[in-house]
Amino acid sequence: MEESNELLVDKAAQLKPEDIQIMYQDENIVIVDKPSWLIVHPFKRFHHERTNLMKLVRDRLDQYVYPIHRLDRQVSGPIIFGLSSNAAKEIQSTWHGDQTKKEYLTLCKGKLEGNGQFNFPLRDGKFKKKSLTLYRVMDHLDDSSLVRVEIKTGRRHQIRRHFSRRMHHIIGDRRYGHKDLNDQYLNDFGLERIFLHSYKLRVPNPWTMKMVEVTSPLPPELRSVLEKKGMAQSILSEI
Repeated sequence: MEESNELLVDKAAQLKPEDIQIMYQDENIVIVDKPSWLIVHPFKRFHHERTNLMKLVRDRLDQYVYPIHRLDRQVSGPIIFGLSSNAAKEIQSTWHGDQTKKEYLTLCKGKLEGNGQFNFPLRDGKFKKKSLTLYRVMDHLDDSSLVRVEIKTGRRHQIRRHFSRRMHHIIGDRRYGHKDLNDQYLNDFGLERIFLHSYKLRVPNPWTMKMVEVTSPLPPELRSVLEKKGMAQSILSEI
């Protein structure tokens, strides 16, 4: 299984509805904090897995929910569900608009400098499509850079592919990443997942005409890596 670690997948499979943190809820949508190693919803590739975020949220709320978007299995952070099919369609209609902001934190290989963007097409299905990823470097470690990332398009594995193509592989990425560096972080710091976290999500609420914003702090297993690497407390306090 791609990117799998059987023990962690099994641990995710043992999650209960009450384990899922609700970050925001109104009569139309709910936003929850997805743990790493949990798939968002069932699909063909993982048809054998009985546990997924959608099922847990459904059981937590005792009603059917409709996913608006997804995150890769190992990626953690906010996920929005509609509480009706019409609500899901309303949110999806604004999902790629300028008001929607999807911000991530990642640790990548090497010394990436300053602010910039990766603006080159990525294959999506049979075709290459426009793909835009903005980034801002927060700090450097000896072999890596902590980066705040915002995606303006929604291609499959967009951040991972953009960073990999520019030789700034995401730490812990076993598909597009750097094997030796991944192994080093596993052995030295116990990093068993990709260092990619959906940090902040900001979406317009079509029913109230106000913005809904949630922030998910960096998970302990990722924060621990930065602490052990000696990152400054002033940076850690921001995330």
